[in-house]
Amino acid sequence: MDLTRREKIGLAVFLFIILFITSFYYYKDKRNNEMMVIKTSREQENIKENNFKEIKVYICGEVKKPGVYTLLEGDRLYNLIDIAGGFTDKAAKENLNLAMKLKDEDYILVPSIESTSNNQIKNSNSKININTASIEELKTLPRIGDAIAQRIIEYREKNGPFRDIKDIKNVSGIGDKMFENIKEKITVR
Repeated sequence: MDLTRREKIGLAVFLFIILFITSFYYYKDKRNNEMMVIKTSREQENIKENNFKEIKVYICGEVKKPGVYTLLEGDRLYNLIDIAGGFTDKAAKENLNLAMKLKDEDYILVPSIESTSNNQIKNSNSKININTASIEELKTLPRIGDAIAQRIIEYREKNGPFRDIKDIKNVSGIGDKMFENIKEKITVR
């Protein structure tokens, strides 16, 4: 192939432009990746410096995407609800403390409007049997939230049924004062 001097110069300029554009995008992508690595490592350093730990929390019930999620210790329930896709139309939102700080291994059950209204009718007519009550039923008691309700269930699974309502004070987090608030609302039969 016999090219004129002008064609050779044009071809050289064209190849130079192609090489320049390719190099530009290569280094731009490389720099972006480096910046991302630097940013990620800085975020991890900030987490370590501020003593933030990753936690795993399970959410189910009336949310669009139930499951186990990774958050930072101290994140609030509303953050988890947002990550889980938000509430369904049947969610009883008013029964949750959306400002509650989350801890590792928290179990969050978002109740439905239907189950909440059934529990209120049931609770107005009868006492809660602490040997058979579900987490949701236990949470209808004054000052009993997810964590203490879970501890009550774990206690009875480990130690067998409560023999007397006073035995509930053996559950971590339930003292004399809390017992006074709930004793008229619970039974072991």
